[in-house]
Amino acid sequence: MFTGLIRNVIKLDRIKKGENDISIHIRLPFKVEIGDSVSINGVCLTVSKIIGKTSLFNISSETVTRSNLLHLRIGDWLNIEPSMKIDDLFHGHLVYGHIDGVGKIMNIKEAPDSSEFIIECPPEISMLIAEKGSIALDGVSLTVTEVKEDAFKVILVGHTLSNTNFRYKKRGDSLNIEIDPITRYLKRLLEFK
Repeated sequence: MFTGLIRNVIKLDRIKKGENDISIHIRLPFKVEIGDSVSINGVCLTVSKIIGKTSLFNISSETVTRSNLLHLRIGDWLNIEPSMKIDDLFHGHLVYGHIDGVGKIMNIKEAPDSSEFIIECPPEISMLIAEKGSIALDGVSLTVTEVKEDAFKVILVGHTLSNTNFRYKKRGDSLNIEIDPITRYLKRLLEFK
């Protein structure tokens, strides 16, 4: 489990694309062991191998189809967050790293101390997003400021922009979306009405 507060932004070292899966190699700036969970662009991945200072993550076809990881290239900037420890301070919101879908940046409006991002997403995802609710985009915990049928808005303050890969994002880029986990359970309960 994660908080959505990004600890590091680092470049992708290596990617290997298979027929139905991919593997990525990253030099993490913190110590991990095989089996540890790490959020990479909001996706909860497991360290499967360690070679020197590089950690290897194997990504299944399920994760590939639900996220934007297939489109990664060497040199892309990644949002990284280690999993929470039981005694960590809890900021942000509960982020599981289970991606609901992919959105696309439609527009970015820059202001002196913040930037507004308008994100296009499928209606089946936007219907689960609430104004003033929490959302994780590429693993970043954000508050939704407006929701429409196929899009929503978030505002990133200067600190968030400076300390995440959003500082490199541009119009047309894709983002991993994780809706507030509580919404998933409410939707499931309502299906049995």
